[in-house]
Amino acid sequence: MKELKELKEKIENIEVGYNYEETYTTLKNAIIDYMNDTQDWDFDYIGEDIIDYELAEMQAKHELEEGGLIRLYYFLGNANMNNELFKLNGYGNLEDLDIDDLNNMKEEILNLINDKLEEVTESNGK
Repeated sequence: MKELKELKEKIENIEVGYNYEETYTTLKNAIIDYMNDTQDWDFDYIGEDIIDYELAEMQAKHELEEGGLIRLYYFLGNANMNNELFKLNGYGNLEDLDIDDLNNMKEEILNLINDKLEEVTESNGK
């Protein structure tokens, strides 16, 4: 429970800003450190729809090889290729990451922490 409270404080103190890569990395590293320290993998899925340029490039090559130019066209969509990070939409296509995505990620982490803290409190109270 101590580790969860420390993680909550860390996450609450992370300022979501327009340096998306820094914000994403700080959020992700905080949960990775927590998972490594506690072996609690409940946070593992968070941010799995966010990919970096290198992974997007590898996926684009795969899309071209497997689906041709039309599939590649849909995969790339309107994503700005000058970005370092992207998100994958429900169809597996690239979209630009924005500040709302990072705010949602932070909120999702905090909601999961609060749920876990509530579970621990309830189980200790019984």
